[in-house]
Amino acid sequence: MNTLEEIYQKLGDLEQRLETAGLAELPAGMVLIPAGDFVMGDTFGEGGPSELPPHTVTISGFYMDETEVTKTQWDAVHGWAVTNGYAFDNAGLGKAASHPVHTVNWYDCVKWANARSEMEGLTACYTVGGEVYRANLVAPEVDWQANGYRLPTEAEWEKAARGGAANRRFPWSDTSTIQHTRANYYAATNSFPYDTSAQDGFHPDYDDNPFPYTSPVGTFVPNGYGLYDMAGNLWEWCWDWYGSSYYAASPGTDPHGPDGPVSGPVRVRRGGFWSDDADSCRVATRDFGSPEVENNFLCFRLVRAAP
Repeated sequence: MNTLEEIYQKLGDLEQRLETAGLAELPAGMVLIPAGDFVMGDTFGEGGPSELPPHTVTISGFYMDETEVTKTQWDAVHGWAVTNGYAFDNAGLGKAASHPVHTVNWYDCVKWANARSEMEGLTACYTVGGEVYRANLVAPEVDWQANGYRLPTEAEWEKAARGGAANRRFPWSDTSTIQHTRANYYAATNSFPYDTSAQDGFHPDYDDNPFPYTSPVGTFVPNGYGLYDMAGNLWEWCWDWYGSSYYAASPGTDPHGPDGPVSGPVRVRRGGFWSDDADSCRVATRDFGSPEVENNFLCFRLVRAAP
């Protein structure tokens, strides 16, 4: 049996290794998504062909923002970025400081991730020609081993959204139904048997002026990993190019999506938004859009590699 002194020594060695990796503590505002397998795709047989076939994917551990990036967070990094060589297409909007930022395109989100990394003294993940990506509309390269921030891959997003629970339609583990008490979305109980909200239409707590009808981040109960708003509120950008038949050829370990645009020059987005019905809020639902598009139903959250 190890003595107490030996145990302390081992704990000290572990702490030293974590400090060397730059991750001695859980990054502020993030949760750990543990490494492991999960079944990705539609296991209920109710989605579109792009959600098939269900397939087992192994994902390395990573950290993810607990919430969608707020307007306050966006402004803090954006203000630093524009004085340090960054150029964005959009300044970013938000209904209030505690609401998610919106009206930002995919390129804005990627550049903001790099700026957040540099602002915190981390290594930026996105580069163009070996230089940190800070301007223009180009598809950057990714350093998957860098300790900075980046958009989640589609597979990482779905693993995180499932919260560690298997064979569930939504991010919560205790039921496969959805209600306004759990998410900000457009209820349509006559259209979907798994929509059991008390009333149809927009969420009654947030369908007020000013438009759009977003809710403050963290309003609803988190999923099993401690993540908020993985269903509804705003669609979230992912890294991947969209491929409608990608699941049939997806690698079994840490897939990053197609190498280039195969279903048009569009990127994946996940999670549904405040004006979407329950079908769009399923964890298996896939959606896509031009990376140049910005509007009031798109936002993002970031991830970091875990040791």
